[in-house]
Amino acid sequence: MSFTPTTEADAPALTSPAAATALPEPDDVEYPEGQWVAQSLWHGDAVQQAATALNHHFRQCQDTLVGMEVRVYYERGNDKVWLQPDVQVVFGVKRGNRSSFKVWEEGKAPDFVLEVASPSTAENDAEHKAREYASIGVREYWRLDPTGSLMSSPLEGYVVCAGSYDAVEPVADAGPWLRSEVLGLELRSERQAGATVVVFRDPETGEEFDGSLAAVERRRRAAEDRASAEAELRRAAEERVRALEKQLRNRAADSPPPEGES
Repeated sequence: MSFTPTTEADAPALTSPAAATALPEPDDVEYPEGQWVAQSLWHGDAVQQAATALNHHFRQCQDTLVGMEVRVYYERGNDKVWLQPDVQVVFGVKRGNRSSFKVWEEGKAPDFVLEVASPSTAENDAEHKAREYASIGVREYWRLDPTGSLMSSPLEGYVVCAGSYDAVEPVADAGPWLRSEVLGLELRSERQAGATVVVFRDPETGEEFDGSLAAVERRRRAAEDRASAEAELRRAAEERVRALEKQLRNRAADSPPPEGES
């Protein structure tokens, strides 16, 4: 499946971040923060878990921003034109608090966007939003169906190519996993307590995480187990050193004195 902006109405005219920076900021233009209401419990769970998972994964990257329901303004001086991704990831910008994301100030658009579908937004997400995200330079656009009834597949990923989106191909010999080159992670969907959520996997370590409380608890227990195992290895190493030192002392005590000494 591919999305291509074909008309001016479909693809709004944009000012490049570099050119927009040179323009004076109109004094009477404000850029309000976004308003968000989860469309359902499942919708809210899926959004929050994905944002939590990515925030935790990139927590040590000071030049990576993970945002949930942060409004993106992409035309300087126009507060009527904006997008509000459910989840966005932006590389190469300073991590920190924002009430909105202004493309001309940040110097770029988000790199990764996830939209969680609802009955009232699924069609708009599939067509209009996809064209807008492609037109402002979002490199990857992903869609999740939390109910399993709104999309042909529960998780879809698209990568920008020549101004349109091409479907992300499944990871070879990896079952349901889809590869996000932008995130450097693999993604799949999973039903949890009735809802469909995104599960992420680090291909380098094989670790899977989804942002749920259960996943947080698993990571905590795993960290405790690793710390306990490392402490046990240290204790065992110290015991071996003490045993060797004792053995050397005993040998020295049992050795005859050198000739000429009494």
